[in-house]
Amino acid sequence: MRLSIEEVISEIKDQWMDIDGVEGIGQGKINDKDCIMVFVSARTPEIEKTVPLKFKGFTVKIVESGIIRAEKTKRK
Repeated sequence: MRLSIEEVISEIKDQWMDIDGVEGIGQGKINDKDCIMVFVSARTPEIEKTVPLKFKGFTVKIVESGIIRAEKTKRK
């Protein structure tokens, strides 16, 4: 039985988040099919070498997002 995309992301997120420059992992769509989105501050040779184009049957898309930081929001 094929794993769901949520199960696959849960399985690999900690390992991929340890790669220098990876800012986040999420779920997206390419041509109406589920894909794994890997958000990176910048594409590097290490990321290109380490993150596969496909993983457990799902396409992996690397998105150059820049650095992602959480911001504090003011409560009203």
